[in-house]
Amino acid sequence: MVGTKRKADPLPTSTKKRGKPDAKTAAVAATPRSTDASSDPQEVLLSTSTSLFEYLERLPPRTLRSIYALPAPRGPTVAAAVIRSSCVTDMARQVALRLVSCGGTFKVEKIVEGWIHRHGRRDALLALGRLESMGILEPTLGLASRPGEDVDEEEEAGGDKRAKLMGKDACLTPEFMDSMKLYLSTSSSSPWPIISRDEIIAFKKIGAESKEKPSRDPPTRKELDAYTQSSWDSVLHFLVGSDDNDRKGTKGDNGHNAIEEPSEAMVQFLTRIGLMQEDPDYTGQRKDLAPLVITSKGYEFMLRDSNAQVWMFVLQYLNAMAHHEMKDALRMEALSILICLGSCRVGEGYHTSVLGNKSARQVMKDFGRFGLLFVCRIAGKIAFCPTKVAVNLVASNEKAGRQTDVLGQSVTATRSLEEALAAPVPSRTHLAVVVQTNFQVVAYTRSKLHISSLGLFCDVQSYRRLPNVIMFHITRDSIRSAFRLGVTADQILRFLLVHAHPMLRSGDHQLVPDNVRDQILLWDKERRRVIMDEVWVHQCRDAAEFAAVGQYASDSDALAWGAAHTNKLYIHWSKHTLVQKYVRKWRTKQAQKLGV
Repeated sequence: MVGTKRKADPLPTSTKKRGKPDAKTAAVAATPRSTDASSDPQEVLLSTSTSLFEYLERLPPRTLRSIYALPAPRGPTVAAAVIRSSCVTDMARQVALRLVSCGGTFKVEKIVEGWIHRHGRRDALLALGRLESMGILEPTLGLASRPGEDVDEEEEAGGDKRAKLMGKDACLTPEFMDSMKLYLSTSSSSPWPIISRDEIIAFKKIGAESKEKPSRDPPTRKELDAYTQSSWDSVLHFLVGSDDNDRKGTKGDNGHNAIEEPSEAMVQFLTRIGLMQEDPDYTGQRKDLAPLVITSKGYEFMLRDSNAQVWMFVLQYLNAMAHHEMKDALRMEALSILICLGSCRVGEGYHTSVLGNKSARQVMKDFGRFGLLFVCRIAGKIAFCPTKVAVNLVASNEKAGRQTDVLGQSVTATRSLEEALAAPVPSRTHLAVVVQTNFQVVAYTRSKLHISSLGLFCDVQSYRRLPNVIMFHITRDSIRSAFRLGVTADQILRFLLVHAHPMLRSGDHQLVPDNVRDQILLWDKERRRVIMDEVWVHQCRDAAEFAAVGQYASDSDALAWGAAHTNKLYIHWSKHTLVQKYVRKWRTKQAQKLGV
């Protein structure tokens, strides 16, 4: 039933007990916790990054220079990715590339007056400061600023300080200079050597006679998409507590769409990042047998788009390294591999030997658990193939928090969705939503995962269902129930926009009607306009008791409200015992007076 969405089912017998993971468990799951890292301002700043490039912006310049200095192809690829990204402005990008071609050193005055128009002096100083903060320029100009800090251009542009600044040289750091020169002189667009078709054919000729483990051809794009979808579906189905029937494939797919349980390492990872927790209502004696339930943070995670979900996992993976004694080296490995994946093509295979050291290969295995890489044997050796999610995490070159094109959807995604809707047996991965002006939500889907996501903010008591269509209604109570779980109005609207039916995107159709959008926002504002408080109602016998008890409750900050015409006092529940004691004392004194 849809109504069971609020709590995840208990773990199976094999995963209820969460002991220490074995040696093959992901490094992120085995990393111990420490309280020192959480108090480090730098770590706190990094933990709130909303995209990969924002994470790079918040790294210290010395760490960035160390990444640029990594051996090829990782160092040069990272340097080029930073130049192409939103970490630097267009003017800073031009200055950096010109400095590379001019030997790496140039007078600031010639840069500002010669390369840039005289009306762009302010922007030129900002560009130079940005290059300094990203470890591209030597920190001799004193213009670098960290994220959130403002640069005082007036001070920099006037007086003796400006004269001294104009007389200085802008020098590229040797790490960035060497990496960019190597990148610009490289003819290959791929960071690593691609497994060629000739290698595969040559191995097949000799592989039939050998007794090595079986190898396969590189996976197709369709296989990689299915692998990524399966990896995330296993996590999302586990979050919502889907039953075994929903995990099985459809009758027409021969079980190819079956969804497996997440690994023990992934279960521990979900618990540690706060998406799941032990059931607080569990009353058993053995706490290690307590079932896991989804948290409000988990509900919020379900309503995010796929790129934001992937980045959240990667961010928590990077944050877990803060407790390791070699955190800087491990982070450089992970970040450089991630950025290199952005320069790869989906479906191409690379042997793990190109990664070099053992820690890099461990990072590769961890990314494989997140669905970023497909690991298999190709041409007799262990190889990895980047998925579309891994490539888009870097190639999109956008910050997740900007939402530059929430309304838009790629042509490929729209085409695949239309094909799924037209298929004789629709798959469980598609979701197309139509929101009507009468607050009815029509969702084309067969997955209980999608139904559970919609059930977070829709009325699950009055739904109607067809084989591949389900109809909900958005009500005030359902929206307020979602708010209590930690879901925001913006997340609900973004979910409806991202999953809008492709036919609505052709023409001038509204993806979400204005009256529905405005009403959801008004229901959200009700939470701030009206504050609900639990109170104890005291019925006074007369006006004298009302005045005396009301005065005492007011002095004790226990009075919520009083009605003089009915002699009723509404007392805050947390302090009602104090008022009850005073009432008994006051009535006793009044009885003694009457007795005298």
